Amino acid sequence: MVTRKATLISNPKTGRYASRKLRPVPELASRLESLGLQVDVQLTSGPGDAVEIARRVARNGSSDVIVAGGDGTINEAIQGMAGTNARLAIIPRGTANVLARELGLPLDDEEALKIAAQGKTRKIYLGLAIDETTNERRHFVLMAGIGLDASVVGRVQPSLKKRIGKGAFWISGLSHLATWNPKPFTLEIDDQKYTATFAAIGKSARYGGDLAITPGARLDQREFEICIIQTMSRLRYLRLLSYAMRNGMPRDAAEVQFVKATSVKAHGDAQVQVDGELLGHLPMRFEIAPHSLDIIVP
Repeated sequence: MVTRKATLISNPKTGRYASRKLRPVPELASRLESLGLQVDVQLTSGPGDAVEIARRVARNGSSDVIVAGGDGTINEAIQGMAGTNARLAIIPRGTANVLARELGLPLDDEEALKIAAQGKTRKIYLGLAIDETTNERRHFVLMAGIGLDASVVGRVQPSLKKRIGKGAFWISGLSHLATWNPKPFTLEIDDQKYTATFAAIGKSARYGGDLAITPGARLDQREFEICIIQTMSRLRYLRLLSYAMRNGMPRDAAEVQFVKATSVKAHGDAQVQVDGELLGHLPMRFEIAPHSLDIIVP
C-alpha cells in the first residue's frame, strides 16, 4: 500500500486570539501520521509564503496540501495549487473560518484531522480576479467584494483582529459606515451595465461567516451570484445589513439586484477585496477560473 504524502502548511500567528486551545503544529503532524499519512511540515513566516510553499510541493508530487490556518492562509495556498492535481484539506484555525463552515468541516482539531486523513473529495470551482491595469491575477474561493466591505477590510487593525477575532471587522465596519461617503462604480455583466455602491461577487452562500449576501452562490457551480446594491444611504445600508444577518439579503428591495454570471467587469473609484484580503482598486474583471480544485470534505 502506497502511503499518501501530504504537506502541512501552518501560519503560526493564526488563531492567537482564539478562546479554544489549539494543538501545537508538531502534534497535528504526529496525529496525521498515526492516521496513515506521510507528513512534511512547512511553517509560514510572512505574507506570500503559503503561495510559494503550496506551488512548490504541488509540483513536486505532494498529493495533499493540508492548511492549518484561516481563510487568508487557505487563499494563499490556493494560489499555488490552482491548475495542479494536488488536493486541499483544512484544519480550521482562523478568524471566521468561512470556507470550513461552508464545507461543513468541524472546527475541532481532532475531527478535522480525521477528515483530512480519510481523503473524501469534492470538486469546487474558483473565481479569478484580474487587474485590468497590471493584468495581475488572484484566485478566490469565497467572494470578491467591491466598495464598502473592501474599505472596511483595509481599515481593520491587525492588533485588534488578533485580540478579538472577527469582532474587529464589525467594529471597523460600523465606525467606517458612520462617515462613509459612497462612490458609485459601474459593473458590466452580459452586455448590461449596472451602477452600484457595493457589489459582492459570490462563489459561496455565506459571507464572513454570518451574512447571507449571495445565498444562491455555490462552490461547486461554474458561475457567480452577484449582489448589486445601489443605494447612497448609510441608514439603508444598516437596514440591509440587518436583513443579511437574519434571513439573507432581500430579493425584492428596490436598491438590490441579483445576477448570475460567469464574468463581470467593474470600473470606477472603489477598492476590491477577495476572501477577506484587500486586493487593490478598480478597474478589474472577475471570471470563473478554467481549473477546478479538489477539496477534502466530510
